[in-house]
Parts: sequence; C-alpha cells; structure tokens
Amino acid sequence: LSKEEILKEIDKTTVTDSNIKITTSVNQSLEYLDVTIEIDNGHLRTSIYHKSASEPYILPFESDHPRHLHINIIHTGLVRAARLCSTVEDFDMERLSLEMILLVNGYPLEFIRRHMTSFFIKYDAMNVWTELTSELYQQLHHTLLYKETRREMETKIQR
Repeated sequence: LSKEEILKEIDKTTVTDSNIKITTSVNQSLEYLDVTIEIDNGHLRTSIYHKSASEPYILPFESDHPRHLHINIIHTGLVRAARLCSTVEDFDMERLSLEMILLVNGYPLEFIRRHMTSFFIKYDAMNVWTELTSELYQQLHHTLLYKETRREMETKIQR
C-alpha cells in the first residue's frame, strides 16, 4: 500500500466524537493509537508506542485500593506488551519499563517479581523471561495475540 492508501484506511477508523483525538504520523514507521508499526528488513514489526507527553504514573502501591488491582496492573501490562510487541527484544524493553514504573510508584521489588513470575508461569513462558528466546516468545506472543477477550467469550456463551 502507498502512504496515501494507508492514511485513507486510518481515516476510516477515526471517530468523529469531539472528546476523542486520534493523531497519526507516518514515516519509516506508523504510530497508531498505542502501536508503532514498521517494516524491518521486509518483516512487519510492532511495538508499543509511547506518547511523548505520557507520564510514568500508575496507581500508587500505598493507595487504599484492593491488592488485586495492583496485581492486575502487572498482569495487564505484560499482556499488553506480549500482544503488541512482535519481537522478544521489544517485549523485554517493555517489561523493564513496566518494572521501573512500578518501582517509581512504590511497588516493592518482591511484589513485582512474584507477580511477573506468576504471569510467566501461567503462560508456560518462564524461558522467555530468563533466556529471552525468540522462538519461545513467539509462542507467548501468538497465544496472547489470539486469545479471546472476555467480551468475545461472553458473546459465544449467549449464542
């Protein structure tokens, strides 16, 4: 597709609600919503796009919220990274970034490690974390990329 054709397709998806602002930029890569898409040596590569104005703030660990919310932040951060990052290197950078953000927001290192470990155990992917193996990461990436969402599962049940 040409640059113009890609932009035309993106324009079709933009919402006309004045409260929603969607910006895109096209260069050697395309930033769309929270994904960076690029062609790297003839292969499609995706990673998480971080807006320059975004801040590393999440729910502080010391806040008066149920502990499962803090656990969910770790789990959903890793799921998001595994779904959006097409390479193990980008995934690991996102994992490290998540770990730093958690530390900045007061999460104890032991809490972070325990729940990151449980994520990798849940998806039978400890080697992805310990060895950064590309082949094993692709299995995790594929599993989470094509995993049905809660809404999709509920829709199936209702049919």
